Amino acid sequence: MMMLQNFWYPCEFSSEVTNKPKQIILFNQRFVVYRNTQGQVVMMKDQCPHRGAALSLGWVEDGCIRCPYHGWKFLSDGKCIDIPANAPRTPIPQRAKVQTYPVQEKYGYVWMFYGDLPEAERPSLPTIPESIFSSMHPVSHAHLDAANYMRVMETNLDFAHVIAVHRTSFGQRIPLNSTVKYKVEEQDSSAVAQFTFDSLSSSKSFLNVLLGGRPQVTLRLSFYLPNFTLVEINVGGDSRLNIKFAVLASYCPIDEKTTLVKRTLYRNVLPFSWVDKLFVKLDRALAHEDTVVIESLDPQPLPDMSKEIHVAADALGVSLRKLQQKHLAKNLNLKPNQSESNNSNGYGLESVPTSLLP
Repeated sequence: MMMLQNFWYPCEFSSEVTNKPKQIILFNQRFVVYRNTQGQVVMMKDQCPHRGAALSLGWVEDGCIRCPYHGWKFLSDGKCIDIPANAPRTPIPQRAKVQTYPVQEKYGYVWMFYGDLPEAERPSLPTIPESIFSSMHPVSHAHLDAANYMRVMETNLDFAHVIAVHRTSFGQRIPLNSTVKYKVEEQDSSAVAQFTFDSLSSSKSFLNVLLGGRPQVTLRLSFYLPNFTLVEINVGGDSRLNIKFAVLASYCPIDEKTTLVKRTLYRNVLPFSWVDKLFVKLDRALAHEDTVVIESLDPQPLPDMSKEIHVAADALGVSLRKLQQKHLAKNLNLKPNQSESNNSNGYGLESVPTSLLP
């Protein structure tokens, strides 16, 4: 299981990082995160170089982290400055250092840079519309899926799955006689697509009743490699009861079949904190409907593209797979068309009809 190199990974809510060390797992690798005395986020490999203890079991002292096993003390740059078992002025081994990782905080998430690029050459974080944060009320929650992170991420980029997965709850269903076709705007490591439809008039959902029976719905779906998506939902079109939602989500791969999803739901309806629990309950219920199906997918790690069937409605998901494969090939110093024969996670992109590739 391979992490894409030289990318920023959103891996935790900012609100969850305190002066108490916390373990984060990505791709079977363990990291520790905490705040120093200046409130800055520090991220390190969760392994003491002495005997391999998990630093996340230790404690923060004067902005430094202490190992829980022998009390070794490490600065935020990973350098050891104290070994309690040694006599004063005893030289500290030069190798007594923990690997650290650059971090940023933005959009309510902590982003870790995984790679070796100098600061000036690192990519920028995604640009999310400022209106989401200035005019909408947020609430966050997390859930664990027994599924591959790319499978979970792809589902959140799927316009057509609401027809089946959310047929009894979501209500804003795409009419069965509509063709789900749209244009994908693709960048080097991200893509966005938009689709508008009318919900079925027979839906008895709360939103349909509130909006008079058949509101127009516009979905704008974006992804940003390696593991971040934005869903923008506009219900009601230009009507006076225009309702907007947005969902930011990071997909933290624990291993090939386990993903910790961290979601922040924004809304312009009932923007009161005392209603947050209701919206979290609703969002969890909808996410669980996805989870039931996603966990049944076989195989979990994405197979070669040639082994699955693709239609026009899959264009954004195909773009996700194509761009991920391109950057995996860069990891391996391979050309994209070499990756299938040399990488067990190749997607056989040359077998996909050209009309489906964004």
